[in-house]
Amino acid sequence: MGDPARDSETDRPSAGKAPATDSEPTEAKVAEPRKPVTEDAPNIEEQDPPLEATDSEDVYDDDDDMEDTDEYSAASVTVRSSIWEHEFEGGRRVRMAYHHYRHGRYPLPNDDEEQEREYMKHVLHLEQTGGKLFNAPIAPNPQKILDLCTGTGLWPVAIAKMFPSAEIVGLDLSPIQPFMVPPNVRFLVDDVEDEWMDRGGYDFINLRHSCMYLQDMDKLINNCYSHLKEGGWLEITDYCTFIRCDDGTMPPGHPVAQVARMMHQCLLNYGMNGYTINELEQKYKNAGFKNIQCRVIKTPIGPWPRDPKQREVGILFRDIIHELIRALAAKPLKTLDWSETEMEVFLAGARRALWDKKVHCYTNFISWWAQK
Repeated sequence: MGDPARDSETDRPSAGKAPATDSEPTEAKVAEPRKPVTEDAPNIEEQDPPLEATDSEDVYDDDDDMEDTDEYSAASVTVRSSIWEHEFEGGRRVRMAYHHYRHGRYPLPNDDEEQEREYMKHVLHLEQTGGKLFNAPIAPNPQKILDLCTGTGLWPVAIAKMFPSAEIVGLDLSPIQPFMVPPNVRFLVDDVEDEWMDRGGYDFINLRHSCMYLQDMDKLINNCYSHLKEGGWLEITDYCTFIRCDDGTMPPGHPVAQVARMMHQCLLNYGMNGYTINELEQKYKNAGFKNIQCRVIKTPIGPWPRDPKQREVGILFRDIIHELIRALAAKPLKTLDWSETEMEVFLAGARRALWDKKVHCYTNFISWWAQK
């Protein structure tokens, strides 16, 4: 997790606190104001009713105060020193570290701040699912489980405690997982979009919070199908980057919604798709899966919901998005045709807009699971 000393040295806003006004750029835009980006919402059937907002705009918010690796592919590698030599690029006062293996393949960093955000997403996932790590009705005694894009390895470690007799494999581009893990967990460094060379036979394959950063979901889902046992399950969970509002409180051109659309655009520039989680049903069918099921959960941004649990979810998700904006500014958003000053001023306003409790916006948290 993060280094408090480093955070202090860099004046990094702590999660949950609104950015200080005097820390933001004060110079005016040098270009003409940007027109709001507009587009149709990606198609997905929402299952939850509209979230009920609190009557009071003055919502109390604590945070206002503040085996061997070559099984997988020809390019599989062992965790050697060269992979630990993370690449660095500017963007934060403490430079962001990027994956050394397949450098440039993944648009977000893997530094301490991003790992903190991954932990926050794990906590949010559990809050939204009532503590469930997955939805698929897998067999009671699975023997082999694969976690794709495992990140810091939180999911495999938690699953290993549920199924101590199962072999749990976590796969990621970067070796940022802990050394002290349950004996039935191992981590491999590899690109999940490469050809898979292992023998398969998995009871369950899981992919969380990462499908928007993959370039060929059809290929990945086909690989999952061929590497599952008959009767095995695949589950893919992610957020859709499209920001929604049910009660008309989000104005056209709302900065947070604009950043989300800009994120989608820059992901397209990388050959990725921020809306791909909405499109998995047909991809599952094309691969041959059956018993395809979907769950859509509304995730509020900020403490505007009346329900106390949803309010906590909103605060946490707001903080996650705040940190995501910082990560996007360092590299992905630079692929758009904006001047550096124009982007800096706009993103400062977007970060402040996250604290606007009058806007009742949310995004969808979507899970798809299906059986071979």
